[in-house]
Amino acid sequence: MAFVELENGNFINVNLIETLKFSVMQKKDEPNWIAYFDKGMQRITDADRIRILKTAGFVKIKKEKNDE
Repeated sequence: MAFVELENGNFINVNLIETLKFSVMQKKDEPNWIAYFDKGMQRITDADRIRILKTAGFVKIKKEKNDE
């Protein structure tokens, strides 16, 4: 199982996410994205979405160079 730590300190299991959707009806202080599961949903930030996509293997993770 692949868990990702969210910005709010919670953890999310990437394998249980069915869809990620952009929230069109966003309130001012709420995150833009919603992760849907078979038993509910959770609002996530854009940074959380990127972490989830990287962990799931949809976005290539760049290796940082050591600038010594």
